[in-house]
Amino acid sequence: MLRTIAKGLGIVLGALLVLVVVGIGASSVARVQVRQLAAPTGPSSVGRIELALTDAARVDPFSSDGHSRELAVWIWYPTAKGSPAEAAPYLPKTWADAANKVNGPASVLFQDNNAVRTNSIAGAPLEGKSPPVVVLMPGLGPSVAEYSELAEDLASHGYAVVGINPAGSSQVVGFPDGHLVYATPQGSIAETNIEAWYATATRLVGVWVDDASFVVSTLAKSPSALGALDFSRVAYVGHSLGGNASFEVCARDPRCSAAVDLDGTIFSQVRRAGMRAPGLILQANEKVSCDGFCQRRKDDFKALTQTGPVRDLAIDGAEHYNFTDNAVLFMPLLRVVGQLGSIDGARGLTITRDVVRAFLDQGIRGTPTSTFEATVGRYAEIHPP
Repeated sequence: MLRTIAKGLGIVLGALLVLVVVGIGASSVARVQVRQLAAPTGPSSVGRIELALTDAARVDPFSSDGHSRELAVWIWYPTAKGSPAEAAPYLPKTWADAANKVNGPASVLFQDNNAVRTNSIAGAPLEGKSPPVVVLMPGLGPSVAEYSELAEDLASHGYAVVGINPAGSSQVVGFPDGHLVYATPQGSIAETNIEAWYATATRLVGVWVDDASFVVSTLAKSPSALGALDFSRVAYVGHSLGGNASFEVCARDPRCSAAVDLDGTIFSQVRRAGMRAPGLILQANEKVSCDGFCQRRKDDFKALTQTGPVRDLAIDGAEHYNFTDNAVLFMPLLRVVGQLGSIDGARGLTITRDVVRAFLDQGIRGTPTSTFEATVGRYAEIHPP
């Protein structure tokens, strides 16, 4: 009897081992397959440049060596059709190789960044003069590269998208000179208690808000080699913690014309002070149970919509990372752990791109509210939460 049981267990374990080996092998092949990001929908082609900006007035609070706060900044912008076409990589090689390794042995279950193809042209000339600016801030962990589909689409419609990589909070950030900065304990959140989490997240967002203010003021006063951008009416767009930061910096910046929060909890001062400029919350709505964090977020969203011009919408079938390029890349582990929802990845990103662009057009370019409402009405997946 014992021999029979042991033999049976051996067969089961052997079969499981074979499945694991086969799965890892299949993932190793799938993750390196070339994946092309969706083409932008606007009339212009898209250029991209990368900058490093140093705020000499601030010691980096996410570092322990006392150096000044340094930020890697990407700018996507409209360029003329037919511009010399040297495609910009999804991530520069040194950065891509580092990002491919940050998840250790589990990296086999994540997309190889070197295999992703963008629609951006590296260093192409700016089309026209002084496009309006959209500041883009990622969530905790990702880099701005992971929002390339959204950034490229906005740029193709005439916006300059200034993406800020929060060094010390992103898993890894690469700078134009090739050096890398990894996430630090000071730039991360380890707490699981709601109050402690809110306190730490508020501290992090405060740093990101200072980052955004510094980048905007610096580029407004001293334009990059790309040329002058129009900072007279700025919009802020962010995901997760970056979504909270977008609302917070917008509330402090008199030039802010609109802010968008992509599935980010609002826990900083703005949840009490409210918004002056129009705000859009576009959140995930995969039907799962609501825990303490979830209920707190709902209460804060409701307070914002009642005290200022903030619209709150949800996308059926979406989860937290459906607002990033990860929705259309090889990311099986994100789906297993519930960070990607049941909505088709490309469909979810199309909805996000269209709704965000229509909202920004209304806030910055003054298009009628009816145009935004018509855009929302095209998608059955969108509704009030």
